Amino acid sequence: MPEPYIRRMRDLALVLALAVGAAGSLAAQSEGGRFQPIAAWTTPYVEHLIRAGVIRDPDPLSRPLRRSALARALREVDTTAAGEAVRGMVRLLSREFEAPETDSVRWSVEATLGALAASDARRWAERPAADSAGLFPIGGLEGALEMSHLTLVTHPVLDGRLKFDPDYWGKKDRAIAGRTSQAYALGSWRYADFFLGTEDRNLGPTDVTGLAVSPSPYAFEHLFVRLGPPRLRLELLATQLDALAPWDSVATAVRYFSLHRLVGAPTDRLTFSVFETAVYTRVDGVSRSWEPWALSVVNPFYVSQYTGPEMNANLGLGADASYRVGRGNRVFGQVFIDDLQIDRADSLDKEPPGYALTVGASGGLARGSLSWTAFYTMVTNLTYRTARREERYTRYGVGLGRDYSDYDQATLRVSAVAVPRALVTGELTVIRQGEGDIRDRFPPVSAYADSLTFLTGVVERTVRLAAQATWTPRPDVTLSVDLGRHFVSNAGHVDGASEGRWVWRVRGELRRRYGGTIR
Repeated sequence: MPEPYIRRMRDLALVLALAVGAAGSLAAQSEGGRFQPIAAWTTPYVEHLIRAGVIRDPDPLSRPLRRSALARALREVDTTAAGEAVRGMVRLLSREFEAPETDSVRWSVEATLGALAASDARRWAERPAADSAGLFPIGGLEGALEMSHLTLVTHPVLDGRLKFDPDYWGKKDRAIAGRTSQAYALGSWRYADFFLGTEDRNLGPTDVTGLAVSPSPYAFEHLFVRLGPPRLRLELLATQLDALAPWDSVATAVRYFSLHRLVGAPTDRLTFSVFETAVYTRVDGVSRSWEPWALSVVNPFYVSQYTGPEMNANLGLGADASYRVGRGNRVFGQVFIDDLQIDRADSLDKEPPGYALTVGASGGLARGSLSWTAFYTMVTNLTYRTARREERYTRYGVGLGRDYSDYDQATLRVSAVAVPRALVTGELTVIRQGEGDIRDRFPPVSAYADSLTFLTGVVERTVRLAAQATWTPRPDVTLSVDLGRHFVSNAGHVDGASEGRWVWRVRGELRRRYGGTIR
């Protein structure tokens, strides 16, 4: 094993040992329990009930949620005013998230088998890949061991779709494709969490893909630390990225990503956060490793870069907020600033701004039977990249936050609980996509102009009309379908070209769970 890799693993082990040792002196009460994955079959139901105001959102600006937190939220529900379909959905989820005895060690094993038929192999229907329709087998085996302060989870999956997904970087020349969707060790105390492993995360308003961290690049190994109570906490996320060679060079640079985040919830209605990100790499040809300035959650990046060791880094700042109006209605927003030049600069040397933002609202109607969400989001052309290729905000060519730049999107979704254990959603989405791309080379100084800021070149426009349905006839069976029609103008950024396309996914899944307690 290469010596630099051994050193990095040794450094990481030391960080974890110190963190867990410090946590031993904290209060004994544990938040406990594992996460419910963002892609779980329960997610459409949970998010509908939250939007509709039937259950409270345990963490309005973070996903995934803890199963234990969802169990508490479901126990608090008053369904006397709800319809039978909503009560049936609450009963289904209450059984799924039933909280076991807290003084026992819990184990569980869940096997999944199913199939996906799709018009293309990409996960996101809004951005279909080139024609790669097929019938793809899926399966998985999840194992979990939950103790009062320690949770161990592993979940390898088989997914034939991965061999054709352009966003998946793993090995694709095998007969059976697969990955690890979850695998982590989680230490939980009242005022601290220490996570090491693989898990999809979305930071920001939960109805839209996060601007700083999202599931776009698939789950990856990372360190995640929470310090403080849920209402006022500091968070750290750190990981190693793929190596990239600078432009016009063949020598690769090892890259790292860190995020600091302060989350506050001063009232039951308002939750906000402020965060900073750093993609950092080598300096003057010297390779770097996990560094204290990037791992210290109380040490701001924007101070460290001027007072600490010399560094090359692409730094970003951002904030998000969610405010509940009435019982269930909510307004939310997020902003990410990659580069707003505020110092004095010659007009010919002033970079076009790089930023992204989201604004939206959600709510419920008809005693929880209907929910809706509407949002607008945009990312400017030069966001997520700098003149240094190795500082690109990506992992294996896929964005850590958004996977696209130079675009905006407006979406309206309305969901209805048709019958117990079934949810139907209608969607209208409009996307305008310029010719900019986060993987492109940064323009030279001589090319700086306002025209580089947003929707550059020939703008492709997509209007998506779609419907989704999810049905769980039995607790161990889930069927889902997503059918959409895309109307594209200026297709492929060719002026005047147009096309229409059906985009669809049909998925069936059978689950079997075994578990118990160890005293």
